[in-house]
Amino acid sequence: MSLLSVEHVSHRYQTARDDRPVLRDVSLGIEAGQTLAVVGESGCGKTTLGRAMVGLMQPSSGTVSFEGADIWKLRGAQYREYRQSVQLVHQDPYGALNPGLTVEETLAAGLRYHRIVPRREVGDEVRRLLGLAGLDTSQAFVDRYPHQLSGGQRQRLVIARAMALRPSLLVADEPVSMLDVSMRISILDLLKSLGQSHGLAYLFISHDFGVVRYFAAGGRIIVMFFGVVVESGPVEEVIARPQHPYTFLLLDAIPEPDPRRARRRRSEATRIAAERVEAYPADTGCVFANRCPFVRDRCRAETPPSRAADGADGHWSSCWYPEEVPAAAGPAVDLPVLTADKLTADKLTADKEAG
Repeated sequence: MSLLSVEHVSHRYQTARDDRPVLRDVSLGIEAGQTLAVVGESGCGKTTLGRAMVGLMQPSSGTVSFEGADIWKLRGAQYREYRQSVQLVHQDPYGALNPGLTVEETLAAGLRYHRIVPRREVGDEVRRLLGLAGLDTSQAFVDRYPHQLSGGQRQRLVIARAMALRPSLLVADEPVSMLDVSMRISILDLLKSLGQSHGLAYLFISHDFGVVRYFAAGGRIIVMFFGVVVESGPVEEVIARPQHPYTFLLLDAIPEPDPRRARRRRSEATRIAAERVEAYPADTGCVFANRCPFVRDRCRAETPPSRAADGADGHWSSCWYPEEVPAAAGPAVDLPVLTADKLTADKLTADKEAG
């Protein structure tokens, strides 16, 4: 049984003109201790999926289940357990914190409400959480307000607040996209270390395949396009052998600093896709048909089923012609790899800022 599962979830947002579909029949499951990454462009439904999983919004149809029970039918102690077990790390550390609460008040509120520790131990638990997140534990620091913290310190505080309730799953919604490059590795390493030491499961939402490759190595990934899951599988397998044209184009969009290699990466498929980047998702057939550089008549007429990739365990895509993608995707899989020296330099910079 999955820790948290999503079954046939669809959701629509009401607009002035009509209902806009944001999630379309999405199903997935996260096991205890597993990392599942969700990748896609802005507006593809990643954040809406995350909000549904943490109970911030009820989808138009489908079910979200925690340990086999529909979260919208939970009551009393079961609902309380779910609310503690599934926590959200927001994308924006500036908007995620109450500007009128100090560091200590921010962390103590959840501890007191959920009675995580006796009231006399709240102060000690606040300092333990700050140390867990790599923050200063002095009285001067716990008395600060959010506007007195750096961006990296605010995000660490958001993580500490999530950890205060002893969760089993963290939904991390673009947790490093608003941070300086020098801080990103430090925050990712913090999340990874917390996952290892506390046995956490992660739903990691990002638009950046480089970040996903680093954080979710050994886990699974799903690729979404306008609310539809078009590909899913082990992280390294999906990156090395994309089976859907959209996955290939996301990988191909990763900047290449070497102009010569960048020119070699350019292909006719990339040029065609660039010309169609503003096209709306297709109403019939494959949702990606209007942008796909490999589109055929069948793609516009029939919705492709989910099919397993040859020789790959748990890797599948929704494409009529996945065999065309690997032939065109070769150069795109050569992603930048973070070296030990680079990680060390970034951590030193992050520690200096936090210190």
